[in-house]
Amino acid sequence: MSRIVQEGNLHFRRVRGRQSSLVVPTHSQIVNGEVDVKEHYDWKEDYVKLPSGIYVSRQGTLLGNYNQVESTLRERIKPSEFVELLRYARENNSDLYNGITEGRSPCPWKSEFIGARFKKKEDGMYMITRDGEEKLDEDTLMEDKTPGISLESWIENPTKQGFPRKNVNKGSLYFWHPRDNSVARFDADSGSADLYCGGNPSDRDLSFGVRAIRRE
Repeated sequence: MSRIVQEGNLHFRRVRGRQSSLVVPTHSQIVNGEVDVKEHYDWKEDYVKLPSGIYVSRQGTLLGNYNQVESTLRERIKPSEFVELLRYARENNSDLYNGITEGRSPCPWKSEFIGARFKKKEDGMYMITRDGEEKLDEDTLMEDKTPGISLESWIENPTKQGFPRKNVNKGSLYFWHPRDNSVARFDADSGSADLYCGGNPSDRDLSFGVRAIRRE
């Protein structure tokens, strides 16, 4: 069962299942773990092309929890791509940037997963993304800052994997460091924002979103 819903000037198709509600752009659908679009529609209109060459969805998909993200959407954004999206939007699309960092329309959610699950091993903390598993950079900030770190400092000088560095400037962005068997998400509303890397992958909330990626 599906129906069309509206967020600001953007329209979405809400698809209801037994346990969850997915929201995808009206011209799109989930096919084999990817956001697919109708043949007659130019899918690039639903996406932002980043300097690295990948396309990131403008509106994204609402999913109840991260376990569902991993099982439903294979081509999902990674932390480094999320940071690149923030930098690009800040310079080129203020509506999108404010939507992400202040929880405004056109983003249909208040929290978005940024495509990373964490796993602690004997030699350190690892990150699991759509591309597999890799050890976190040694310069990754591994202590909570409440408050806070500088959003600008983080996105201007992240680790290669997209996380704040140990020497990130102080600021108002709350930060919770990666923990074993946790997931990363970015939360925002009109009053505050945070980078939360200690989320439970089973936590369920229909306001959780995730962005799909595509390539040419």
